[in-house]
Amino acid sequence: MITIFFILLQLLLALFFFFLCLAFITGGPFVPSKRKSSETMVKLAHLLPGMNVCDLGSGDGRLLFLAAREGAHAVGYEINPVLVCYTRLRAWFSPYRLLIRVYWKNLWHADIHDADVIFVYLLPWKMERLADKLKSELKPGTIVVCNSFIFPKWKILRQDTGNHVYVFRV
Repeated sequence: MITIFFILLQLLLALFFFFLCLAFITGGPFVPSKRKSSETMVKLAHLLPGMNVCDLGSGDGRLLFLAAREGAHAVGYEINPVLVCYTRLRAWFSPYRLLIRVYWKNLWHADIHDADVIFVYLLPWKMERLADKLKSELKPGTIVVCNSFIFPKWKILRQDTGNHVYVFRV
């Protein structure tokens, strides 16, 4: 019985690391945002109850929970199925379970057209490609909140340089 447990644990870890590497290639490996950065992202987004928030590369779901705490409908897209299961499990047992949804999907195929706010923490060399996706799929006025990296050709609307958080408007 213990042997089966350890084999399953090893398979789970192998799966996690496989998708961690895949995420690095597609745009952003799982690097948890610092608590202060996450809180700053939500604060600078100026969320209101009922807003539609989308986290591209939602990782462990921490931004989804913070957004839901503000009354927003939070949707996450994550390429790592282990993190998706983890977030779903946490959401199921939270008071925000009706406000949080997370999908196992590559962010480049995510349906974001209804978003009022987008959260993103991608690698710098993927930001220009993401800017093209956002401009073509989002409605004008949508807020985009970035952790650490900016869109070089976009005007910064608000920022907290101490926490490396930047806000843009499409």
